[in-house]
Amino acid sequence: MPQYAVDGFFFTQRLSGIQRYAMEILAELDNLLAPGELELVVPPDTSTPNYRNITVVPYAGKGPANKGMLWEQFAFPQYLKKSGRNWLCMCNVIPLHAPGRDGIAVLHDVCYKARPDFYTDLRGRLSAVWHCAQYRAIAKKAQKIVTVSEFSKSEIIKYYGVNPERITVIYNAWQHMERVQADPMVFGETPKWPQLKKGEYYFSMSNLLKNKNFPWVLRAAQNKPDAVFAIAGGGSLSGEAAALGLDHLDNVIYLGYVTDGEAKALMENCRAFLFPTLYEGFGIPPLEAIACGAPRVMVSDTPCMREIYGAHADYIDLSSNSGDVDCYTPGQDAAAVLRNYSWAQSAQKLLALIREEDR
Repeated sequence: MPQYAVDGFFFTQRLSGIQRYAMEILAELDNLLAPGELELVVPPDTSTPNYRNITVVPYAGKGPANKGMLWEQFAFPQYLKKSGRNWLCMCNVIPLHAPGRDGIAVLHDVCYKARPDFYTDLRGRLSAVWHCAQYRAIAKKAQKIVTVSEFSKSEIIKYYGVNPERITVIYNAWQHMERVQADPMVFGETPKWPQLKKGEYYFSMSNLLKNKNFPWVLRAAQNKPDAVFAIAGGGSLSGEAAALGLDHLDNVIYLGYVTDGEAKALMENCRAFLFPTLYEGFGIPPLEAIACGAPRVMVSDTPCMREIYGAHADYIDLSSNSGDVDCYTPGQDAAAVLRNYSWAQSAQKLLALIREEDR
């Protein structure tokens, strides 16, 4: 049975859906593994959970360049050579000089390749160059590739010609939201956002990445001036609204970054959760919203969203890009979708790859 070392650099990064995926599956794997069967290699002084069976290995590597992202490209492969272990990289990036071809890489999506029109400024173009290099390296070097949807699998095959037998779909899940307590201050006696009334606002979580389609939410607010639209997220969303000439909308409330507890309170009390994405590998926020009790989730009518949410979401027609929240195909019993996804089941599938039980 092969022995694997996990690239733990993601524990130093800001938590997003990609890091969440890695953390939750590792937590479930820890319940299934034999002691020492899997190592988690991290930069020195990195905070990690207290695992029972996964061995955490702080490793500095040799040379002054092993800091930040360079640790992943230089120190981690040094450890692999030293230990003789295979690599397991769970966040779209592998060491370009990783030894051998006996690794497992999780490639969540290939958006940089599929939608270069999203990345037109200098930073975006440089990021696209880096990520596309990673996609090519993963396609060439990984013995097994994991991705998060059949849609994403089809995209990897389309753009990089990978044999479908090398790709395993292991879905995201939602059970982490069960550990989150809704923040009572959001709708308490002195609410944080007094403009928000339970059941009377549309809620979305966005950023300035073009695939998130933030302008669509603004157009929805413009078309429905009697409804309130609450938007959480980082970056200067209000500045982007001004650039679009849509900063005059009095029914839009910018919440900034919200805590998990605030997000849960906002999800469970909204009128609907909006997710007008243009491109995703999976799209976990609507699943989290359903888990939190959102009465409706409205998602873009794209192949990926259809795969993940089936008949259990309301589908927004983005063909006109008008931002019309009343133009949708209604779903049925949104909560039923939760039965399809489990971190425990996903960990079982990854364990089969680690132990090569599929061979």
